[in-house]
Amino acid sequence: DDNTAILAINNEYCNYELMFAHQGKQMTAEDVNKAQAAQGVSVLTLHKQTDGWRFTKDGKYNRRINANTPMMISGPAKGHALLKTSADPKGERVLGTFNNCANGMTPWGTYLTCEENVNGYFGSTSQVEVTPAQARYGIGAEDAGWQWHTFDERFDLAKHPNECNRFGWVVEIDPKDPSSTPIKRTALGRFKHENAELVIDKDGHAVVYLGDDERGEHLYRFVSKGKYSPNDMAANRDLLDKGTL
Repeated sequence: DDNTAILAINNEYCNYELMFAHQGKQMTAEDVNKAQAAQGVSVLTLHKQTDGWRFTKDGKYNRRINANTPMMISGPAKGHALLKTSADPKGERVLGTFNNCANGMTPWGTYLTCEENVNGYFGSTSQVEVTPAQARYGIGAEDAGWQWHTFDERFDLAKHPNECNRFGWVVEIDPKDPSSTPIKRTALGRFKHENAELVIDKDGHAVVYLGDDERGEHLYRFVSKGKYSPNDMAANRDLLDKGTL
């Protein structure tokens, strides 16, 4: 109805100096769990009041999507050897999203959130072999100070070297369905995503413009193989899985 709105917003990162009394200098497993829960995406239900739009605490669309929310992997990288882990031997499902920068909207009503500086959450106290591809995006034994790998082995590169490959994607979320599973659309590429601006071209293809926020990198354009169906929203749901990047 005209008095209800949905707000989807990124929770990009934490400020440990404000979040914890110890300012991140004495992190515990519980603190890391809190930090993981604080990042990701918030979907909020708003209702129009006499003094403007206000958040509804028990709104039916309310949802938190964080670093441990189950997600599906779709598109060309689904099942790739570099996405397989001991927890996900098929390379088809992943836990969470974080360091979400900028966004995008689709004409079929979904929200695109962009994983940006994900390298800073991975590290190791052990010696790790860093590949050129990992080094290009700043992945190595030293993290950015988040300390997740110290208390959650999923982020320890020595124990789970492929986990870092499962981040750096664009995630599609359906804000209108709180029970829906977010999907990492790998056809849109893996890099430090800054934004995903989607338009429909004159021929009906979905075109997404994407920025890589790593220094010295590039801008990308994705053109869907299929065409947008304005009269059948359900038919557009997998439009971002096939195309040319």
